[in-house]
Amino acid sequence: MKRAEVQLPDTIYQQVEGLAAQFHLTVPEFLCQAAEQIVRRQARPQPKPNGEWRFPEGRRLGAFRAPVGDWRLLANEAAD
Repeated sequence: MKRAEVQLPDTIYQQVEGLAAQFHLTVPEFLCQAAEQIVRRQARPQPKPNGEWRFPEGRRLGAFRAPVGDWRLLANEAAD
């Protein structure tokens, strides 16, 4: 196992110290586990953005034939 010296701002160190205490870990153990999680997360294959994908074209179905006053009733009907 390798050793590493890390410098943290006081406010960050205090937060790390508090979190380590919550998990019943020492600060070095907590930082080691945090580093392991980051490495594992980065090792997962990230989905590649598809810049060519577009929403499909909507179909033209014509005007809605129900009167506007009935829309709420129709939207809340239970499918039987």
